[in-house]
Amino acid sequence: MTTSAKAIATEGSAAPATTPHPHAGERLEGHIRKLLPAERHLILEHFLRLDPLSRFMRFGGVVSDNALARHATRVVSSEVSALGYFVEGELRAVAELHPLARRPGKTVSAEAAFSVERPWQGKGVGSALMRHLVLLAQNRDIEELQVVFLPNNGPMKNLAVHSAAELKLDDEEMVGRMRAPPATPFSQAREFLGDVFAVFSSAFDMQERLLPPNLRGN
Repeated sequence: MTTSAKAIATEGSAAPATTPHPHAGERLEGHIRKLLPAERHLILEHFLRLDPLSRFMRFGGVVSDNALARHATRVVSSEVSALGYFVEGELRAVAELHPLARRPGKTVSAEAAFSVERPWQGKGVGSALMRHLVLLAQNRDIEELQVVFLPNNGPMKNLAVHSAAELKLDDEEMVGRMRAPPATPFSQAREFLGDVFAVFSSAFDMQERLLPPNLRGN
């Protein structure tokens, strides 16, 4: 297993119907936006805050702090697209889109990885991040999103099921595959507006982190 928990989206002419998520319709406590290269330190701090079990499940094994630092650098590289879930200015969850090498005649695919800090698990954050990640994938002509996770990783299995992913056991790992719609002018406009929001929101998030905890979110 790679150091990414992976997610597959096989593109078709239309997105498949998804299973309603238990938290569908609920409003998230925070907001989701693209992560900027200058926010590598926030990504690393988020990885380091993961509890031991969440870290193990996210990376499919035991990883050192140094390995997390290297991965945080990779997340903000030009090859990877990353989204963050912020609550009161703090990064509490990350979704990563890692395009795979393109081969002639083969489906264009990418790996998706998710990490959510323990207090924010089970609240629909992963599903919300998945929806945003599919938008990034379709605007990059990615036909297939993959999620690879350990069989006992219940949250990732639930995320795959509610995203209408096809699941199979492969070499002691679960592999999920789901479809994403092709890019449209509307999807491209949504991402452009999201980019504008990310720039302004990053400044507000930074200001909020400078406030005492009791004054945040007001």
